Amino acid sequence: MIFFIITLVFILIIFFIWLDFYLGRKHHLQHTQSITFPLSSAQVQLFQSGHSLYDDMFRMIQHAKREVNVQIYIVRRDEISQTFLELLENKAREGLTVRLLVDRLGSYRINRSIRGQLREAGVQFGFSSKPGFPFLLYRLNRRNHRKIAVIDGEVAYTGGFNIGQEYINQDAHFNNWRDYHLKLYGPVAQNLQQVFKMDWEEAIEKIEVYHPDLKDENQKVKIMATDGCDIESTFLQFIKGAQQEIIMGSPYFIPSKTLMSAVKHALEKGVAVKILVPMKADHPLVKEGGIPYLFELKKAGADVRLFDQGFYHGKLLLVDDEWCEIGTANFDRRSLFLNKEVYAILYDKSFIEFVRRFFMQDFKASIVLSETWYKQLSWITRGVKIPLARLMRRWL
Repeated sequence: MIFFIITLVFILIIFFIWLDFYLGRKHHLQHTQSITFPLSSAQVQLFQSGHSLYDDMFRMIQHAKREVNVQIYIVRRDEISQTFLELLENKAREGLTVRLLVDRLGSYRINRSIRGQLREAGVQFGFSSKPGFPFLLYRLNRRNHRKIAVIDGEVAYTGGFNIGQEYINQDAHFNNWRDYHLKLYGPVAQNLQQVFKMDWEEAIEKIEVYHPDLKDENQKVKIMATDGCDIESTFLQFIKGAQQEIIMGSPYFIPSKTLMSAVKHALEKGVAVKILVPMKADHPLVKEGGIPYLFELKKAGADVRLFDQGFYHGKLLLVDDEWCEIGTANFDRRSLFLNKEVYAILYDKSFIEFVRRFFMQDFKASIVLSETWYKQLSWITRGVKIPLARLMRRWL
């Protein structure tokens, strides 16, 4: 009798979890907020180092004259995060409009005391993607993964860097943190301003943002903001259009069946495919979740390598020196079907060649994925973690 009751309770729990995710996904797809902006222009600068990014972005915020809008997935509680928050407080005290929007779970360390200090200084603060009912479990999994900073409506930043000491190589486990982040000066900054405005209004209240008159710049850029949909079709379009080379960099590689099929078809056409992922993992099971896909593509002819000089967090899709995508979206199910993401599509050939050159430096210095490497993994990883990750791949 006790066994029957326990079994029934277990079945009911599984059913309610399934129901939560099923209804949550249905509701999500009925209320998505994805935006594809028309082609715009900017002067574009690439950052791979957290030190250089923070130096530049903090300096631009320091020199702001009117408005600072920042949206971050993670803000830690460490020295660099404190410097960042104090900078926002100081600009608010000068009389500027300063807004900070962070993901509720990603930035859970920003406690009531810190929020009080920010608001006392005049910083407008808000949490995005707050979990709640209905569909609690689904909403816990659906994060706002965007990173955007817009200064005076004319300079914007977006990419993979959050705010924390690991991003400036002060975490002993990760050491050298490799990432990609863009600085965009010009009209395209207004597109990122619109994404920020949309997320702020969804989470907090209606606002007006500053719209300066900006002249066209010489590099063409398109901004896309996705909400758990559309990103798969964008990646698919790029991959299907490849004629010579596809470059993919991602810290998490758990693609959909559709994208896997497209990459394998590209390999069959003779397209060279280069994939770079980290050797280390920063979340449980994500590395193990990607291993079967990476080996499948390797067997199909892809050149797959493991970045072992620190932690690789870059999000990059580059095709034929014609298109380059850099932003917050990973090549995994979470970015494809759950999270709010934002990314820039770049078309300037000289800039794309510059990005490719930096990528290839890391790629050539990384370890080739091989059967020898796989055999060196522990039996727990091969016999337990990889099968478990396969079952959980949609939520990793």
